[in-house]
Amino acid sequence: MGRSEGLEDPYRSGDYRWWHLSGPSPELLQALKEGWLPVRGRVLDLGCGLAVEARYLSERGMMAVGVDLSVEALRMGSAIPSRAHFVQGDVRCLPFPDATFDVLMDRFCFHWVLPEDEPKYEAEARRVLRPKGRLLLRTCLQIAGVRSEITEATLRKVFEGWRFVRTESRQVPSDTREIDALFLVLEHP
Repeated sequence: MGRSEGLEDPYRSGDYRWWHLSGPSPELLQALKEGWLPVRGRVLDLGCGLAVEARYLSERGMMAVGVDLSVEALRMGSAIPSRAHFVQGDVRCLPFPDATFDVLMDRFCFHWVLPEDEPKYEAEARRVLRPKGRLLLRTCLQIAGVRSEITEATLRKVFEGWRFVRTESRQVPSDTREIDALFLVLEHP
């Protein structure tokens, strides 16, 4: 999908270890602590990979769904017992009805979407998120060691009309390193 089209599935090659985090991210824990992430509700983990965050939230009572294009990622993620649900699908054409989710989460999926497909990502996020719902977006600023073209200005253009609740440039952890990322909380218009 996206910038990774034509490349081997990173969940088959093992490349996913570069960004994978085995526990809930500090950003997710911060959202829970701040109280804007509801303790009940429906959450969609976009590009969920091994669905660590979807599983974590489902264990705390949320109805969590993970969606990923990689069948291998979903196979690996669903091998761990959980109440979360997993769906194979593309973030550019999500297999869910309108206004299904209270919260969307994206931990390192958006930066794989080609620039010409970014409006599709935004339109699908807008479509499946209920009004005033929030998107917790973490996007990597480097792809395979090369600085990506994603900037705050890029994201403000793609998500024009959304309310930007928080925007930060920060390092976010993976199991193997710290990753330069943009961290955003956006509210559905």
